[in-house]
Amino acid sequence: MLGRILLSLTAVLIALGAALYPTLKLFGLFRSPISLNNDDCVTIPGLEACEEGWVNRQLGMAYLACSDIHSRDLWVPSMDRYNATALPDMSTDHITLLSLTAPYKHRVLKITGLPQEAHGIWTHGMRAWQDPTDPKALTLFLVSHRPPLDRSSVMKVGANSVVEVFQTRAGEDEVRWVRTVKHDLVRTPNTLTPVGPMSFYVSNDHATKLKWMRDLVTTLLTPKSEIIYCDASGPENDCKVAADGLLYPNGLALGPANGLIYNAPTHRGGVQIWKRNADNTLTLVDDIRMPYAIDNLHTDVETGHIYANALAQGIHFAPATTAEGVASGVRCATETFKIVQGSDGKHTAERVFADYSGKVNAVTTSAPFGNKILFTGLATPDVVICTIK
Repeated sequence: MLGRILLSLTAVLIALGAALYPTLKLFGLFRSPISLNNDDCVTIPGLEACEEGWVNRQLGMAYLACSDIHSRDLWVPSMDRYNATALPDMSTDHITLLSLTAPYKHRVLKITGLPQEAHGIWTHGMRAWQDPTDPKALTLFLVSHRPPLDRSSVMKVGANSVVEVFQTRAGEDEVRWVRTVKHDLVRTPNTLTPVGPMSFYVSNDHATKLKWMRDLVTTLLTPKSEIIYCDASGPENDCKVAADGLLYPNGLALGPANGLIYNAPTHRGGVQIWKRNADNTLTLVDDIRMPYAIDNLHTDVETGHIYANALAQGIHFAPATTAEGVASGVRCATETFKIVQGSDGKHTAERVFADYSGKVNAVTTSAPFGNKILFTGLATPDVVICTIK
């Protein structure tokens, strides 16, 4: 009798292990720590918790959406950090302008015109639209996770997430608020990619704002979320579902030459490539399967290649992005892949960077410019720039 019970238990454990193995592999549990191109890097202090941004080599500057590590401990809706009552009344998050030439000077930009009801910006993803007729005219699109007005209700209603739109000229000391894009379909925005002066695609990383429902969907690995298209050029914010049935759609990027939309479904791994239809919905045209949890995607506008930031040890990402984890040096290794479209239209992924030493740790963004990559992250203490050989 005991033997049959042990045999049955062994069979169950084997089946469970087989079911969990792809997910554990995706988040780096069995990954070999082999570094690449990580020996020529410079650390830029004073740029804390800059989850994402927009890098432009021609202008020689980067716009970064920054916070601080303590705030990230309290408030990251995408990671179910909902301590809204401990947040300050006015956010201390900010947009920073970084020069891409040594000595890499940077400064916080003044935000003007933002409505008082916003209580500042609550940063996550950010990108820019560059006017093709005036390259110094920029429109910044920023995902802002406002806490609910009644902060004690956050576990019942979730974050009051919006997309804030600002205008500036390259190198100016301020950004001017022009619009808030709030829409029922923009529920759990993670990042976005502009496709026009007042239009963009944005990823909803979860199907719901509420934690218990998220946990159920994540546990079952059920693809339930979507990419949203928004046009804010008219009197009302016009948004629609562009693609649905997705599992944690995260990073987004626009191919500068082919007009394709690239998306990283983090909990599935790899990169999906979409064609834009006339009505701005999306049709899947290619799919790169990779055993990596990919976060943000960034475009090299000179080559047309897309750079994918891989959480090579994603199983350690959550603890590595807490104040305690940062202070104690919890490591979440980084790898970067270059996505290249061949003459046949198919895409391949080339590994161009990896760091398992902790030098480039727990980053969420790998943004290329020339032969360098700018690395930054949700709760990183600094920005790191590495030269790729």
